[in-house]
Amino acid sequence: MNTNRIAKVSVHAGVSTGDMRKLHGTSGIPGPAAGTDGVPDILNVWKAAHVTLVRSYDWVSRLDTVDNPRSLFPDWSADPSDPANYNFAATDSWVRQVRSIGADILFTIASEIPSNKQPIGDLAKYEQVVENIVRHYVCGWGNGFTGAVTHWEFGDQPDFGTLHFSGTPDQFYEMYAAAARAVKRVDAGLKFGGPCVAFPLNEGPFREGFLGFIKDKSLPLDFLSWMWYADNSRDPLDFRTIAADVRAILDKHGFGDTQLLLSYWSMTGIPTAKFEDSENAAFIAAAAVYLQDSAVDQAIFFRADTGTDFHYNFRDPAGIFEADGSDNARTSAFRLVGQTLAATERLPSTGGDENGFAVLAGRTADGDVIRILIANYAIPDPYLIARERDVFEFQVPIGTERVNMSLNVPSRRVHAGSAGYTGYTLDITDLPWGQGRHKVVRYRADADHFGDILDSQEGEGGSITIQGTLAAPGVELIEITRSS
Repeated sequence: MNTNRIAKVSVHAGVSTGDMRKLHGTSGIPGPAAGTDGVPDILNVWKAAHVTLVRSYDWVSRLDTVDNPRSLFPDWSADPSDPANYNFAATDSWVRQVRSIGADILFTIASEIPSNKQPIGDLAKYEQVVENIVRHYVCGWGNGFTGAVTHWEFGDQPDFGTLHFSGTPDQFYEMYAAAARAVKRVDAGLKFGGPCVAFPLNEGPFREGFLGFIKDKSLPLDFLSWMWYADNSRDPLDFRTIAADVRAILDKHGFGDTQLLLSYWSMTGIPTAKFEDSENAAFIAAAAVYLQDSAVDQAIFFRADTGTDFHYNFRDPAGIFEADGSDNARTSAFRLVGQTLAATERLPSTGGDENGFAVLAGRTADGDVIRILIANYAIPDPYLIARERDVFEFQVPIGTERVNMSLNVPSRRVHAGSAGYTGYTLDITDLPWGQGRHKVVRYRADADHFGDILDSQEGEGGSITIQGTLAAPGVELIEITRSS
């Protein structure tokens, strides 16, 4: 019996369906910086992956509400008007790295957790400190930068029990208001939002209560930020599904102009999670394809570095590089996704599905390069079984603490099993350069390939048919270049 199933994929290269959406942000540390000894230099991979937006991270940009020598403002008894009382060195180094590849920055204003999560004592002084931090990265204050940070986010998972914020919702709201005033006072054109809710499907004070406060006080909310990990579904369509629900909540509360910013996304966010490298790579690529047709306006993948964590002193398995900075299948999938999204114009395609076999095609603005990404991912069978309740209950170990959490989740898509494709036939028609010559190069990310070139060939004519094997889990990028 022949068990091979071949997907029939087609791409019309002569007609653009619109702009490719640049949903390829990330977070992490791309190279050695002050206070990050031992971090390998991976900045060249971020550049090759065309990273568009980078979220600042705990150990390089935290503003604590209590004294901490590693905080941006380490001593709350100090004069906030004196630049010498700020601790900008590590953050400055990180900002220079990110800006060197042309990416925008989402700067998160929040405390280091779990040790510094208290509400601020002096709200007026806090507002002054935030304003001067913004001036440092926007207006050059304190020997700083000009226009280096475009997006300012307040909060980091305040709904995550007391692990991230130990004050009351009202105290959080007032801190948000102070930060909003500070940012907009520097430049009304800066984007400001938050609060990076951990449980976007849970009704409560950091969703409805937060939105109600902002509306009552007429505060800015340029974007609502939230996060999602697919630990309990392993479904790459999750992010699109949840974005639709969050969009509906925003619209219902009168925030139709507020954008959706996905501050963290990944297959797994639990530090003890187990997975195969190639499976996660295929998940990353499939999810990135599905995000193109979602309500998400900005998306930040967690996390494109080695996973080194300077707060908890462990290596986060969500990091997609090896400890020494070398590549694996996940690294390669992240890079191949970025190269596809950099193709500028999206092209119509058929043959993909929403169950893990994902197809995305694009071409460069000059029409000289076409890139087609194919991801073959299969949701594992245990995750295709319906739950008794669509609630994910888990325990988070943070140091000596054990905190129980309850997260509302979408219903599992029990009929979303893989089509079982082991290969594809790809027809590309109406090449932009007509009957001229072209070169085809195929790149692969799977258990045996880390972005390697599989093969290349040259030909001519206005259409191409390519046949290839691609068993799950795997990712392939087909690049077609006009030859002179």
